[in-house]
Amino acid sequence: MKHFFFSLKPRERLMALAALLVAATLWSTGSWARVRGGWDNWRSLEEDAAVQKSWLAKEREVRAATALAVQGLDSGHGYDQAKLVAEAVNATKEAGLNANTESPKTTKAGKFAIHSLQMSCRKADLASVLRFYESVKTRAPYLAIGNLSMTADRGTAGTVTFKATITALELLGDLPAGAKATPGAPEEGTK
Repeated sequence: MKHFFFSLKPRERLMALAALLVAATLWSTGSWARVRGGWDNWRSLEEDAAVQKSWLAKEREVRAATALAVQGLDSGHGYDQAKLVAEAVNATKEAGLNANTESPKTTKAGKFAIHSLQMSCRKADLASVLRFYESVKTRAPYLAIGNLSMTADRGTAGTVTFKATITALELLGDLPAGAKATPGAPEEGTK
């Protein structure tokens, strides 16, 4: 290789060195990007690990908050999909509204099932919307309103179109033993 290089004319040597320099520059910038990407990934993993450690350190607080949140919930109570639709339609009729609904969607997580129902009412007066809210409020904690939005109707004074997500909670079985503990009480095996 050395013999080949020195057999070239000075101009060709200069061009070969320039080509080698360009190739080295391209390789070094690519390797720098890989090193920097690896460093960023490592820092991201370290930050995620720190967040996970902080959540694990708060296990007692989370268990106490869970116990407080599920206090008063009874096994077998709550609303399944059919009962959710029936209760939502009853609440709208009690308020004097005519609602359009979509089919409910269900998310299951452990001992709980959360059913969500999208509904909308057109040309509703604000008093009816408030009556609907109060009607749903009496069915808490198993039924709740989420993502409520209202827009004023054009051309009709004092009416709105409102869309809401009605969410129902269904307890599928008995609560876990840790969730029934009273907040602040020591857990089993600890003092």
